Amino acid sequence: MRIQLKTLMSITPWFIGVLLSTIAMELGYSWGSDIAAILGGEPGIWARLGKGFVWGGIITGLQWPIVRAVGVRPILFIVASAVCFAVGYPFGQTIQGIFIHHWSLHWTGYWSCVATFGLFLSVPQWWIFRRHMHRASLWIVFSVAGWMLTELVWINSGAYPIAYGIVTGLGLVWLVHSQPPQHE
Repeated sequence: MRIQLKTLMSITPWFIGVLLSTIAMELGYSWGSDIAAILGGEPGIWARLGKGFVWGGIITGLQWPIVRAVGVRPILFIVASAVCFAVGYPFGQTIQGIFIHHWSLHWTGYWSCVATFGLFLSVPQWWIFRRHMHRASLWIVFSVAGWMLTELVWINSGAYPIAYGIVTGLGLVWLVHSQPPQHE
């Protein structure tokens, strides 16, 4: 019984990380889309800014319980990420439009857009993580890879949130657990 409990306790943070990140992607996209509709619908700039703000805020808000263990404070973490993603969401779509309309590079535009989403969400997070975690720059890799894999899965099956949850949830938990113990 003791081994089972120990195994369960060691698996729990990993499961919670995947679960929270999966829910974050689904809720962020859904609620962000609802806000975009209220603000006049896409491709309007206010709709895109609103969708990005809500989507980024929800993702970060649900990732915060994972990173709070290393001392990340919630307000700056959530607000900085939401604001940067509010800018990054329409910026990524602008990049996509440039590739498509000027050069007819549809897939290049699409993947550039997705990478932009990952960067605009992860860079402000990295900026905060670097004070709390060793190897914080790996978060940018995990985030962009999560966005890319999510879109790849979405194109092929439609089950996109779990791909994001697996990559980013496991990545965050690994970063948090790989920290040396803090001495007081």
